[in-house]
Amino acid sequence: MLALLQLVACERNNVDVATEKDKSLKLSGIEASKETNIKRKEPVNFLLNSELPASSYRWKVLPNEYVFIEKGSENTTIIFDQAGTYTVVAQDSITLDSVFLSVSVGTEIYQDILEPIKGDDIISLTPVTYADSAFHIDFTALSTNDYSCSNNSLTYSLGKTGNTYQINLAGVTIPADCSGENSKAKSKIVFNWLIQENVTYGLEITLNGKTYEGSFERKGEKYQFNWPHTAGVILTAKSL
Repeated sequence: MLALLQLVACERNNVDVATEKDKSLKLSGIEASKETNIKRKEPVNFLLNSELPASSYRWKVLPNEYVFIEKGSENTTIIFDQAGTYTVVAQDSITLDSVFLSVSVGTEIYQDILEPIKGDDIISLTPVTYADSAFHIDFTALSTNDYSCSNNSLTYSLGKTGNTYQINLAGVTIPADCSGENSKAKSKIVFNWLIQENVTYGLEITLNGKTYEGSFERKGEKYQFNWPHTAGVILTAKSL
């Protein structure tokens, strides 16, 4: 019994020490990539001045209507869908210590820019499967040429006719007001369809008005691709 009481006391002391340590790490403020002249639908990054990890904080916005919060490992991105003045609040989940920052959102709507894919570009597709589900397959796409902005994205649309999948590579989306360095266009192409075993699926990919055709098949957890193209759109792996 004495040993048990000593163990409980020790664990209690460790908890108290950890709590006091957390209390000593105070929040000192919020930094925002933009505080005024924010456009509607514009992603705004918020960063806390604190020694605690970002996961220790709860974020909220007042008023909380038409607001979208994406909490990341290093910063939090908030999108405001309506004009107005908002208060962004970050609260320590243990000490309940909190800091806030007021931001103003105007009536202008944030709009991305769509650049055409360059005529001589080659798009590399890498098929991706998942250990916990052989029924799912996705692709990562990467351009050979560089485009505006470091966080651009390769824009695409998906379709399916019978057992044939269509991917239309439509352009490169550049975030509005982006001033980052040029980089390759990239995107993850997510298939929402289940891939059945021992079925040959057609694959049609359209780039700059030209359609490239091939096929693939799943056998158990393995995939085999028939893709003869070496320009325009290429596959980085023919089997998985």
